[in-house]
Amino acid sequence: MKILLIYPPDDLMVGEKQLNHVIDTCQPLGLSYIAAVLEKAGYEVRIVDAKVEALSINEILNKISDFKPRIVGLTSSTSDFCVTRFLAKQIKSLGDYITIIGGAHVSALPEETIEEGCFDYGVLGEGERTIVKLANVISHGNKEEVSNIKGIIFRNGSRIVRTSPQDYIEDLDTIPFPARYLLPPFDSYPPFFYYKSLPVATIVTSRGCPYQCSFCDRAVFGNKLRMRSAGNILDEIEMLVKRYSIRGINIMDDLFTLNPDRVIEFCQQLMSRKLKVAWSCFSRVDSVSMDMLKTMKKAGCWMIGYGIESGNQRILDGIKKNVSLEVIRKTVGLTNKIGILVFGNFILGLPGENETTMRHTLEFAKKLPLYRAIFHIAQPFPGSELYKMALAKGEIRKDLEYRYYHFYCFTEKLPYVADGLSVDILKKYLKKAYRDFYLRPSYIFRRIFKYREFKGFLKRTVSLLRDIF
Repeated sequence: MKILLIYPPDDLMVGEKQLNHVIDTCQPLGLSYIAAVLEKAGYEVRIVDAKVEALSINEILNKISDFKPRIVGLTSSTSDFCVTRFLAKQIKSLGDYITIIGGAHVSALPEETIEEGCFDYGVLGEGERTIVKLANVISHGNKEEVSNIKGIIFRNGSRIVRTSPQDYIEDLDTIPFPARYLLPPFDSYPPFFYYKSLPVATIVTSRGCPYQCSFCDRAVFGNKLRMRSAGNILDEIEMLVKRYSIRGINIMDDLFTLNPDRVIEFCQQLMSRKLKVAWSCFSRVDSVSMDMLKTMKKAGCWMIGYGIESGNQRILDGIKKNVSLEVIRKTVGLTNKIGILVFGNFILGLPGENETTMRHTLEFAKKLPLYRAIFHIAQPFPGSELYKMALAKGEIRKDLEYRYYHFYCFTEKLPYVADGLSVDILKKYLKKAYRDFYLRPSYIFRRIFKYREFKGFLKRTVSLLRDIF
């Protein structure tokens, strides 16, 4: 049986701006993992990355007609759901294809998603175990067995059936490496922020996050942290270096540094294998130490992204960040002093915000020794506590399509505006944040003369500011 997996085309054109060229484009590892387990189970699989290839709906349909799969699987975030839904309807009109949707949106809003009528099945949460069992049932024509599969939602006549949750995969080392060979070449995924040496690859070394930040959607991987072993991670990196000549690695875990022993072992193995790669990761400011940072620097870590979110302690407490401004200052300063660059992530328009608290965030960002910063507008993504709170209070605009649920949304329309703010105020402060942070003479001088960035820095900054203004 043939199975085609589709990463839907971009749906960021929301009225004013098209930000494809200033947003990092990564390989769709989720689909690549699904493809790997399906291939291992004996299925013929292809992946269409319509986003990076900028394919039209008709071009995608032509690929489906040429390949003639039995199953078409689609993944979708909330911000991409509108285009995913439209594509699924076109696929259904094209022929007798079985459509399956997985990813963040259906995991957070399963009933609402399956009610659209264009998806035969929804895979909820982690999909590796579920998709193989579902494909086996479909390939053997045993539809009566579908209800015995954990972690799916489907229609049975006029009823919607949701089965019990699928168990989380405890041993992530048992999952085969992503089937990257089914994707376009690495140079098709130009990074905007997260690279030092090219070509660069993205990897994931853990799933789940034990923290309770209210703005975060944990519908897919949950709160239980599960980690790959250091040896398994290094085997993948070594494969990437030898097979694809990779020189940079972006570790995209929510929290790479939670287990100090694993981080140290990872660094030691990386050095012992003599894999010359520059790598970056994401972390919390309260999960690193001086010794850990020194070891990471020695092993080639060049940048760490910290979720700073706000420069106001009341706002941080309100979103359950569970860190203090003083800890943020110390950790960012220590990381920078050791020689690892810092990428700060900030959110404007969180619950309880006003112009004063947003000014605090802007001033705080400028005082920190940051290499780069990204400022987002708060969005209540389904699956997050913020979504449930905003929905209960009637603060979400239900008349807006899901394409407006995007951090990089610079339109007049926002699905959520915290009480006491307005779209105009949020736009004003978002523009002010980028302008005041990136156009400081001291910052420009440091990027050009300390970090020796000339063409790259100018190109990235001009592209970003052009889209904002």
